[in-house]
Amino acid sequence: MKKVVLGFSLFWFCLLPLSLAQQPAKKKGISVGEPPADHSPEAELRSFKVLEGFEVNLFASEADGIPNPIAIRWDERGRLWVLQTSDYPQAQPGKVSDDTIIILEDTDHDGRADKRTLFTGGLSQPMGMELAPRDPGVKSPNGHSVYVGEGEKLWLMHDDDGDDHVDRREVVLRGFGTGDTHQCLNSFIWAPDGALVMHQGLHCYSRVTTAHGTKTLYGAGFWHYYPKSGRLNPYPTGMPLNAWGTAFTKWGQPIMVAGAAGMFWARPMEVSTSLIENAEESRERKDTQVHSIPHFVLERFQLPYSGQIIKTDGLRKFCGIDIVGNSHWPEPMQEEIISGGFFENAVYRYKLTPDKEFPSGMQAIEQPPLITSDNVAFRPIDIRFGPEGALYIADWYDPIIGHYQASFRHPHRDATHGRIWRVVAKGQTNIPRFNISEYLVPGMKGVRVRGQPSRWLDYQVDRVERQVGMENRWTEENGHASHVHGLSDLREIEKATEDDSPLVRLEAVVAAAKVPSPEAIKVALKVLDKPMDSFIERALWLAVHATAPQWKKPPFEILNSLPPNHLAFLVEKEGSAELLGVVRTMLAEKGESMSAETRRGLVAALVRKGGPDDMLLALKLGLKDQAVLDDLANAAKQRSGKLPEGAEAVLQEVLQSGTDAQKVAACILTGEWRVRSAVELIRPLLNTGEATRAAAVAALVRLGEPVETFAPFAGDVKQPWPVRVAALTAVAEKKPALAGQLAAAALGSIADGDTMRAWLTPLLAREPAVAALAKELNDRPCSAEVAKLALTTLTAAGRGDAALTTAFGKILGVKNTVPAYETSWVAALAAEVKRGGDAVKGKAVFNAPLSGCIACHKIGGQGGVVGPELDAVGRGVPVELLIEAVVWPNRQIKEGYVATTLKLKDGRQLQGYKVSEAGGELQLRDLLGGQVSRFTPAQIQEKQEAGSLMPEGLIMNMTREELRDLIAYLAGLGR
Repeated sequence: MKKVVLGFSLFWFCLLPLSLAQQPAKKKGISVGEPPADHSPEAELRSFKVLEGFEVNLFASEADGIPNPIAIRWDERGRLWVLQTSDYPQAQPGKVSDDTIIILEDTDHDGRADKRTLFTGGLSQPMGMELAPRDPGVKSPNGHSVYVGEGEKLWLMHDDDGDDHVDRREVVLRGFGTGDTHQCLNSFIWAPDGALVMHQGLHCYSRVTTAHGTKTLYGAGFWHYYPKSGRLNPYPTGMPLNAWGTAFTKWGQPIMVAGAAGMFWARPMEVSTSLIENAEESRERKDTQVHSIPHFVLERFQLPYSGQIIKTDGLRKFCGIDIVGNSHWPEPMQEEIISGGFFENAVYRYKLTPDKEFPSGMQAIEQPPLITSDNVAFRPIDIRFGPEGALYIADWYDPIIGHYQASFRHPHRDATHGRIWRVVAKGQTNIPRFNISEYLVPGMKGVRVRGQPSRWLDYQVDRVERQVGMENRWTEENGHASHVHGLSDLREIEKATEDDSPLVRLEAVVAAAKVPSPEAIKVALKVLDKPMDSFIERALWLAVHATAPQWKKPPFEILNSLPPNHLAFLVEKEGSAELLGVVRTMLAEKGESMSAETRRGLVAALVRKGGPDDMLLALKLGLKDQAVLDDLANAAKQRSGKLPEGAEAVLQEVLQSGTDAQKVAACILTGEWRVRSAVELIRPLLNTGEATRAAAVAALVRLGEPVETFAPFAGDVKQPWPVRVAALTAVAEKKPALAGQLAAAALGSIADGDTMRAWLTPLLAREPAVAALAKELNDRPCSAEVAKLALTTLTAAGRGDAALTTAFGKILGVKNTVPAYETSWVAALAAEVKRGGDAVKGKAVFNAPLSGCIACHKIGGQGGVVGPELDAVGRGVPVELLIEAVVWPNRQIKEGYVATTLKLKDGRQLQGYKVSEAGGELQLRDLLGGQVSRFTPAQIQEKQEAGSLMPEGLIMNMTREELRDLIAYLAGLGR
């Protein structure tokens, strides 16, 4: 048959990896684009820029009945199964859904499908598919079974008689989350241990009943389903948010890609924290969650590392992944990662190398892309190597992807086109086709074809015959690690925890976490005796929770045999009431004699959740260990509690004869616990050192001293700033309007950002204080330099108070106004950006203190962390949406960056990012210092989502030309 081909010749040595500086310029990605004028495959093919030495031809298109292909998989006969959905992103009302599975064959082996068979139809937005092992019920040797993920169901569909049409359907499992269509069960693949790996995204909340109990996965994660036993293991990830594909290296190591950006080392995530066998029974135990670690606890601020293995600026978004492993492709490219860059209309290559920073993992180094295109409808969404060594690419073909950025019914959504592209190496002989049955005999797994491995053949043999296990090549580190991953004997696993290889030690933690024994965690914790890295720490953190049902049983004998550092790690990461009780006893009996490191770790866990008696115990231990005393003082500021019985006399003694550091901690504790008998002992501290003086001011206000006593401290230029800030904080708590007046009077003497931040922070939590400050500024303006510094600080805090912004803007001279939202205004500015925007000048605007951009956003490793990194924002967001995000921030809020506002019963109003809301407390990360504060429901009067922390009104300090140039700069990032 006639083929459409594009490609170039080059000697193979030219395919060796190039430095990133030599790579083609990165293309800007876009989610909502204008459709091409010509939708033909020939026109799309002409848009491809193909890596030299390769060529592309069309294998199949919409003419073959495959519009919007979403998954492609091979059977052992070398036929390509295509899952397609024209229903996405939402079924049309009144229209019967009819998404299909098509079998494509290339009967004459010319690289073009010439036979099409409909396996089944009537599906609605299926996202995942994989051929199953041989099923006993399928009698014909030509029959097949296939797993399909459709909404809440995992189907197993059978062709019993070998006619390539479905005869039986059975729902294997149901209850999978459907909160977001493209996050439903997707990207199926068989793992080396016989598990069917399936992925789900951020907004899917799954509760699946199995023969082994109800399994839950709330949010992003992946599943391992074992057909032989019917066991289903959920693995919450937190990050990545929307995993869309896993591939296993030749050593069985999982590499995962995500549509929400990035490539991940998935082994540290492969510790299931959701293996409670009987969900109904566990719910009756108030101290046990059905899902041991909720997904929101696994977000970026909790676990030590996300598993990300791409370390360059500007993460790409991926769908579909496979690994080079056949003799058709050049030797230098063997074991490379190939993945679909659906956002940037490209197919990317990465080479895995050891990670020097985190040696138990690996790093993915980008290589020159395999394909790039300027056709915005080219959407490579799945990647699979075929039996002859060619690479097959499922091209969704649609100028619009996702459904946040465009209407479900947007007229440019394309549900009629779709392609499968085939990539081959020029001048290379294809791998001969074989009858796979010849290799379905013992000892033939891993057959080599022309001296090279055939991943396709190995995979099909494993799938059809359910062969399990990796080759044990102990001469190499990866082989040893693969061997350890499959161990279940704790004695052998324990040996691996002492191995010199960090990768082997990581696999030991994962293996130990799967052993149902109370000794498993004891073995896993032994890795703490060797150098740790973030991958190992993440796996061990999860292992503590995964193994808890085994070891966390009275009388907790295992804890008595743990070394101090093992015990401290366990208590810190687990932290339940039961375990804290054991810790309480240990500290009471052996607290003074144990190592300082262990004592501090145990006390820190105890005072965060314990009661008054625990505070007293920590106080007594803190008299001999300042670090323990400081931890107690910090915990007291986070929690509201009553004075522990017996603590009053101890604190009085410290205030009289303790060291300065002890007196500071004692002041904090007396204030938080309202020890009014200590007032006369604290007053003399107002004439002592800076730190003690500041602590004394804060304590005395809490103990009822008149605010007027401390107001002079706030305005006294002879006082150190920490003392003045403490006094202002005290006044703001009792008389916020007075605090605003005092703050305004002192603004002129502030010359640096840190001092300005400390000075304004106590006011921002009190609305009357902010209003009073704004009034003072209107009546008696500060200098322009001070106003600029203050406004920069407000921006970094995510505070867009209208009164303050207006007051400072008036002093600086307002350059612009914020218009009401209109599409015509956006379109006009977008045209100006494209026509005359100056990215160089825009970068200067971005970095200018008054704009506030760099205070919150990081580019190239420089900048703040309040908002998302912007290294690649130009690749993924159209100019129009960039304009909306800058001018009207609440119209475009990135996932994970929705702020929370808390109004507390003590009058404070706080804003930040909610870290978690579990264990009877809400954790809020503030924006200025990055500190996480904890609040109980009793402290919270009101809680609400605040939208974006990016203040509206920032453009008031920019001319229209400066705004235009800023957008031009942002639009070019990542291109």
